[in-house]
Amino acid sequence: MKNKRVRPNCTKTAFFLIAALAFAARAAPQPPGLKNIALGTLNGAQEIVFCTRPLCQNHLMYATFGENADEWTKEVYPKVGSAVKKLDLKTGKVTTLFADPNGNIRDVRVSYDGGKVLFAWRHVPPEARTHEARIACVYHLFEMRADGSDIRQITDGPDDDFDGCYLPDGGILFGSGRCRRFIPCNRVRTSNLYRCDADGKNVLPLSSNVLLEDGPAVLPDGRIVYTRWDYVDRATETFRDMWVMNPDGTGQQLLWGGSDEGRAYQRFHAKCDAMPVPGTRQVVCTFSPAFGYRENAGHLYLVNLDRGPDDDAAAQRIGPDVAKALGWSIGNGGPLCMKGFRDPYPLSGDCFLVARGCDLQLVNRQGACETVWTDTMMVHDPQPLMARPREPVLAEKINRSMETGVFMLADVYQSRNMKNVPRGTIKKLLIMEDLPKSASRHGPRGAHGGHISLHRIIGEVPVEADGSASFEVPALRAFMFAALDEKGIAVKRMQNFTQVMPGEVQGCVGCHEKRNENSGSEVLKRQGALLAAKRAPSKPRRPEGVPDVFVYRRDIQPILDRRCASCHSAEKATARVILSADLSEWRSLSYDMLYAFDQISRATSWKENGNHGSYGFGTGASPLMRKLDGSHHGVKVTPQEWDAMRLWIESSAHYSGTYATHNHFESQIGAKRNKQLVENGNVGGDWWFTSFDKARLAEPLEAVARRKCYACHENMYKLGRLRREQRDCNRWTNGCPPDWLNSPNYSYTLFNMTQPEKSPFLAAAMPREQGGYGWCTNAQGKAAQAFTGKDDPDYAAVMKLIAEADARQRELGRLEYPGYRPKPYYVYWMKRFGILPPETDLAAGPIDYFKADADYWRSLWWKPELN
Repeated sequence: MKNKRVRPNCTKTAFFLIAALAFAARAAPQPPGLKNIALGTLNGAQEIVFCTRPLCQNHLMYATFGENADEWTKEVYPKVGSAVKKLDLKTGKVTTLFADPNGNIRDVRVSYDGGKVLFAWRHVPPEARTHEARIACVYHLFEMRADGSDIRQITDGPDDDFDGCYLPDGGILFGSGRCRRFIPCNRVRTSNLYRCDADGKNVLPLSSNVLLEDGPAVLPDGRIVYTRWDYVDRATETFRDMWVMNPDGTGQQLLWGGSDEGRAYQRFHAKCDAMPVPGTRQVVCTFSPAFGYRENAGHLYLVNLDRGPDDDAAAQRIGPDVAKALGWSIGNGGPLCMKGFRDPYPLSGDCFLVARGCDLQLVNRQGACETVWTDTMMVHDPQPLMARPREPVLAEKINRSMETGVFMLADVYQSRNMKNVPRGTIKKLLIMEDLPKSASRHGPRGAHGGHISLHRIIGEVPVEADGSASFEVPALRAFMFAALDEKGIAVKRMQNFTQVMPGEVQGCVGCHEKRNENSGSEVLKRQGALLAAKRAPSKPRRPEGVPDVFVYRRDIQPILDRRCASCHSAEKATARVILSADLSEWRSLSYDMLYAFDQISRATSWKENGNHGSYGFGTGASPLMRKLDGSHHGVKVTPQEWDAMRLWIESSAHYSGTYATHNHFESQIGAKRNKQLVENGNVGGDWWFTSFDKARLAEPLEAVARRKCYACHENMYKLGRLRREQRDCNRWTNGCPPDWLNSPNYSYTLFNMTQPEKSPFLAAAMPREQGGYGWCTNAQGKAAQAFTGKDDPDYAAVMKLIAEADARQRELGRLEYPGYRPKPYYVYWMKRFGILPPETDLAAGPIDYFKADADYWRSLWWKPELN
């Protein structure tokens, strides 16, 4: 008998399997959800406080308050409607503690005893409808009880205060627009860090950054971690990193990030809103793409501070992977900020409270995520309403009655990247100051010439035989240094800034030393062994006859006229170089030629990471200096001329020497634009100039170039010499924007506004006997004649374009022309900041803008008698 095949009863088997699994699930203990884990960390508390508000009316992360510089009636603030709420994590109930339908609320923080809430509030009364009424509506710090009662105002004044942080000594640290400056590369106001007493008195500035500092929090050792963004002669987006200082502003140094190695454009992120993780040497923060999306939205990361400031491996991503949702862009992200994590608060080493869009969420290291509340508006700043221990109170090390502080440098030869420099080479240190910007208009960041911010020459101090130096400088100003050899040439050049507080003695190990070596405090402990410590601190001395802020046409062009123009002029352009005073479209041909022929070392916008090797930046990498010592056809400048040239280059080789100038987009010749821009802002025109993806000049110039030039030169990129930053990256590549963003992307040496017939665009391919230069040759090496003569219709068309541009420049104003008047936005902010009298009227005549700049900078100096 054959064995009978038995078919399994699948339905019955599945039933018993499901039943068994259900029984096992009931029998086995389940891992607690993130909400229960969070409740277990709160020591009996169960409430989370947070605030709600819309996004700001600007797409950039740093635009969070105030108005646009050039359209000062256009607000950056969010639209009104905000609230402070609390969530009962156990029951899910949400209670509104305080709401203002006519205001903005931000930066909620909980006091050490858990009984009070600090926040920034801006109220806009319904009747405040005019610009004059609304500029009085600014953020100030307020405090209320945790139940929403007893609201009291802490700070006051005409400037915005926000980003508050309770200090263990009872004071409050905060960000503020009291610094009265604008983002140098854009048109919105920025903030620095301050501190005050609990009642808002004794306000003390803690920073002198020209750019931005924000996101302060107290570390377990009592120091302050914060995010600092700076680009002193280096990449504008790359360096927004975690820094640390004492609560009195002393001891500022990098905490993590800021590495100058391996920062591929698509890799770097801003490190924002760091908070210490309880019981660890870690901080949790957001890594926001590029220099930050709006509200610092980004990825969640833990950073192990024991690994040192430069170790990429110290950072570990936690929480869900949002890389695909976030993407990567050049610093705004648009609506993508709703996809990223924000405002992380560590409840433990493995449970983190975060904001994400309109959601409050809990996440852990493994990537689990649980939404505990969804609001109708964007949520911010979640924190538990609970007591927490105070950090140690650090003794104050400053003297508020003093105007200066001291730097003590142990050994200038201690460096990460200064090789083959024998001891004794470095004779002096040059001290320079980075200068804040009183108003700014979005567009060409180099309207004043060199990199984005102007620099001031403070002076030089000696370096001792052992490499040490000690010198006194004004407190609370942004300084950078250059180590100089016996000729005054830079062996090593600093490309960020530092400062001292009043009465502070700040120790420095070396010149860009390894950052995991001895700290500045260790230098001070052994300063008795340093030669520089055996004498009084030096006071910087500026070489005789050298200005503090250079103006190219006043201070540098006369030297070129005396020493160079006899061979290099528009009439005699030896080696195709013009160094006479003739004007180009933007500045002068000599200035643009120096850059086009790589005679001056300078920072570029996207690719300059700093920390060059010996003689790798500044005068040490500027061939022009080697042409002034007698070795170049006998050209030798006087000692005073030598000092002027080297210090001009070291201070970033600027052109205008003032922030009162801004080149008019509409007055250019070759820039492709759709329509003329309005006088005082960006609205109403195409400010992208020439397309970066299509190498085309403006018509009809492009048509002339196609007929006359492109058979050999291919496109506008090949016409004339480009500056280095244009050559390195003149179009979007691999997500990297053009290196000369928002500026004409063709050669600045094509047109001579002073002698139009000598414009290289016309004269290069015209025979000498017809008044041209005869530079151009064809593929066979024979002279190429693009223009048949001055009666050539295309020649006449280009001359007409130059004449029209010159007329526009004279009508709209150009710095080099008599009677130049700054744009109205410059005057508006100088009046609003109290620099110019209220009755100042451009229509009444020109103003002394150099004096206005100097008065503005002086108004920001630390003055003990006023603080």
